[in-house]
Amino acid sequence: MITAMAKSRERRSSKVPHSTRPDIRGAAHVVLRIRRGLPSLRTPRCYRVLERCFRRGKQKQGFGLVEFSVQHDHIHMIVDALSRSQLARALQGLMIRIAKALNRFWHRRAGSVFADRYFSLALLKRPQTWRTLRYVLNNARKHGSWTVKDQPDPFSSGRWFLRWTNREGIRRPLRRAPVERSRFIQPLCFPSIEIDDMPGPRHYEPAESIDTLLAAV
Repeated sequence: MITAMAKSRERRSSKVPHSTRPDIRGAAHVVLRIRRGLPSLRTPRCYRVLERCFRRGKQKQGFGLVEFSVQHDHIHMIVDALSRSQLARALQGLMIRIAKALNRFWHRRAGSVFADRYFSLALLKRPQTWRTLRYVLNNARKHGSWTVKDQPDPFSSGRWFLRWTNREGIRRPLRRAPVERSRFIQPLCFPSIEIDDMPGPRHYEPAESIDTLLAAV
């Protein structure tokens, strides 16, 4: 009886629910968070390390990295995934690649870099997908980390994004893109995005925004 009660208490006190996640086949929004106490990811040299990792791990079987945004302690990504299991395998490989590269860059002994679990959300409808593109590409403006007018955040894939409203003056990198063209997101089917837009819910959008979904992450 005591053992059963103890097990029940242990299940209730678990910090991370282990319920089965619904399957994903299509585009998805993924958030990776690093552990507290680690250096910021938003420095030019650290970003170059991350971009090399993205370029080498952007395409795997059943997986493609479509867009990303690097913040101080987390990374937003929009990805293609043919299944939940293929997404998990690809992300595990990418996270291992990034962790090894960052540990070398930080002159840190091998240790965990990322928090316990990643956040993932399937993008099922066109309005949801467009809101997420806007949210990810302009995430630094939301955090106040990037305020330069008419230029995308250099710590994101925004310089390779082709659906900005004001795109004539964008300084495009000559190096190979660290992202892949999506199999599920057709850019021409979506409205263009204001390069100086501040992500957030609009008056015509449902009350549940991506911000509320991420509040518990």
